Amino acid sequence: MSVFCFLFPKQPGRPLRFFAVAAAIASAMLATHSAQAASRIHYADTGCSERSDLPGCVNKTFNTKLRPYTAKTYPDHGLDDPMSEAGRKARGLYITPMYLFNKGADRTATSVSKAHLNAVVIDMKDDNGNLTYPTRIPLGEKQRYLLIQDPAAMVRAFHQQGIYVIGRVVAFKDSRLPLARPDLAVRSGRRAQRLFSAGAKWLDAYSAEVQDYLIDVALELQGFGFDEVQFDYVRFPKGHAGTLGTWLHQGQHQVDRSILIAEFLERADRALQIPISADLYGLTTLVDGDPRTLGQTIENVAKYVEAVSPMMYANGMGTYFRNQRVTPDVVYIIECGLRRARAKAPGIALRPYLQAYANSIESFWGPDFISSQVRATERAGSDGFLLWNPTMHNEIPFEALREMKKTARAAAAARPRRSGFSSLAWCPQKGNVFDVTVGRRPPKQLASR
Repeated sequence: MSVFCFLFPKQPGRPLRFFAVAAAIASAMLATHSAQAASRIHYADTGCSERSDLPGCVNKTFNTKLRPYTAKTYPDHGLDDPMSEAGRKARGLYITPMYLFNKGADRTATSVSKAHLNAVVIDMKDDNGNLTYPTRIPLGEKQRYLLIQDPAAMVRAFHQQGIYVIGRVVAFKDSRLPLARPDLAVRSGRRAQRLFSAGAKWLDAYSAEVQDYLIDVALELQGFGFDEVQFDYVRFPKGHAGTLGTWLHQGQHQVDRSILIAEFLERADRALQIPISADLYGLTTLVDGDPRTLGQTIENVAKYVEAVSPMMYANGMGTYFRNQRVTPDVVYIIECGLRRARAKAPGIALRPYLQAYANSIESFWGPDFISSQVRATERAGSDGFLLWNPTMHNEIPFEALREMKKTARAAAAARPRRSGFSSLAWCPQKGNVFDVTVGRRPPKQLASR
């Protein structure tokens, strides 16, 4: 139901005219909604939901019949894809394709270099499932959203300024392909006839066709000259939602989720001749095993990638603080997790994602927080770091990095000895940090700060 509100001037006779206009507009909108209701299906980024009865939304159901498919056999290039020193020690920035579309690769590379960064991560298959470049993969043709018209030229522009280029591929989270190919999607409902959604739709990780699609995307990026392919959302849905879906392609394949994800990464690593990396939940550094059944453990993933990037975002660490209010002490949680990650994956590059925007940490957001995160990664033995800032307002992170460059020697000489909480004596080498799992109270050591 639509509600309209109009402000009327006080001249006599005018209200009737405004009421007539309002009625006409309402009638037209209802007619449009009625037409849409007969044709539109649900997109994750609309106001519709699988159970919505709003005008323009349709409760669409799909059969559960699967198409025959034989997994591709790719040339086996082995698991050893040497990573350059620039890649291993990358100090990088996540870049949205829209930002690149507006600013251009040359200007972006210049601003990145001036901030003393040497790498960029660019969405080539984004969080919605869009392929942001002119793909030639038949399965991806309906998912194209062309923001990067010439990927090879873009890569060359960054290389000319000494920037290491990483192509980000969002793997199993995908709200586009399930609409074109519902048989490849995770399902929900008693009869598995609806598309599963937990904030977004998901592709069936057990499907060989889905895995091949992702590998084909990665191979295209290799052909464009990217230095590395980074797989994100290479996992199952998180939380209770992850237990409610139906993976039709699973069949009798009851392999552990973390093994399945590792097997996919092995296939990708063998098919590609450039390094691959994986973004991991920050939780994987702070616990052992896979308590949330995401399909991610550092130990399994590290066998088949050249780098891991745990997402050590401060705004996701409220569990460790009283009333879920994160304080600047979160940098010690980050350092603890990265120390553990270094021990779990000693032979590959460790380049954590750090939070580079103010969401949920406004009370202490600023250049000092960026600096403290970077120093925590260094103390923990990380090789490099990547800054995550989807807002693309990078003034504060860039200011922090420029200042760190100026004062690097003085800061090292004046670094104080740490004691108490910041000494990390509390950081266990094994088990769960503070023995805290989902739903438990935060440790007293942080609750009092």
